Amino acid sequence: MKALVAIDSFKGALSSLDAGSAAAKGIARACSAQVQVCAVADGGEGSVDALAAHKQGHFQPFACLNAFHQPIEVNVFLFEEAGVRCAALEAASVFGLHDHAVSARTVEETSTFGLGVLMKALIEANVQRLLFFLGGTITTDAGLGMLQGLGAILCDEKGHVLASTTNPLLSFDHWDAASLQQVRERCAQLEIIVACDVNAPLYGETGCAMVYAPQKGATPRQQQLLDRKLRRLEEVSGMDLMQEGCGAGGGCGAGMRLLGARLTSGFALLSESLSLADQIAAADIVVTGEGGINAQSLQGKLPVCVAQLAHQAGKPVLALCGQKEIDAALSAQFDGIFSIQQGVSTLKEAINHTAEHLEESAYQLFRLICRIAHE
Repeated sequence: MKALVAIDSFKGALSSLDAGSAAAKGIARACSAQVQVCAVADGGEGSVDALAAHKQGHFQPFACLNAFHQPIEVNVFLFEEAGVRCAALEAASVFGLHDHAVSARTVEETSTFGLGVLMKALIEANVQRLLFFLGGTITTDAGLGMLQGLGAILCDEKGHVLASTTNPLLSFDHWDAASLQQVRERCAQLEIIVACDVNAPLYGETGCAMVYAPQKGATPRQQQLLDRKLRRLEEVSGMDLMQEGCGAGGGCGAGMRLLGARLTSGFALLSESLSLADQIAAADIVVTGEGGINAQSLQGKLPVCVAQLAHQAGKPVLALCGQKEIDAALSAQFDGIFSIQQGVSTLKEAINHTAEHLEESAYQLFRLICRIAHE
């Protein structure tokens, strides 16, 4: 039996490679199956590392600001592809959620300003193509902070210029057209490909404010305000910002669209580079998963994408996760969804024991699977 393990990272606990290795260790304990571990990502954290494993290039530090407008250094992966100087960057490395405690103040204080600063530096470094992996972010500002960092002037309803040290979306009404045009001209030399970890539209019931903003500290009142402002952004832009991916990264996908970016699935971009479909075709069974599997998983999250490839190849697929909230639509994507929790514990305890719980769960499952296979 050949088993392919392609598990996303368990945020705050294990990288994709470490999670896969833990599960593979459990499978190896259970039987003599051939196990292959593939580090994967869907556009969120770990995406650049997964790409770098299959490209020749190097990491280079660039100075910018994080979501709280504090100075940081971000490692950008630089490489060449068909003579084009490329840079690969994760949004999470600039304005990531990480382990920050979030509240209503987080919504007010954070922005993507540092991303704009970093993009200016990349343009000055003669980067011609930017692969931007959009996921795991802490702010919902629709990329307006990024536009400020690039030099755009944003205003409220009274025409007052918005500060660059808070979330501009909360007070946004319009922009100075001349400054935005200068930003667009500056970015015209840069091909921008945005790899989104979810396919959410910008606003509405399935948009970034109503679905994802609460994870970033938003109160119900703030959700409603953000959603109204996102609608205002589309109105001012004169563009359709409801296409899939515009709501990724707190709406940063939409902000990137204003600069001419092409939005695509983060999973699709990476799976092609990893030849994941071929690896699945060569396996007898596929194991995937991530920290939490719930209704949001259906919006382009990695486990569901892996499961779809497995089903296309006619391969059974199992999902291992820390927490699960499943319904019929989600359950139908897999041949089994299993929580790795071994008993009642605090979140901290669960995170600290993720590797051993993954190993034990895989061990117990494959004891049964291998016995059935041999009967």
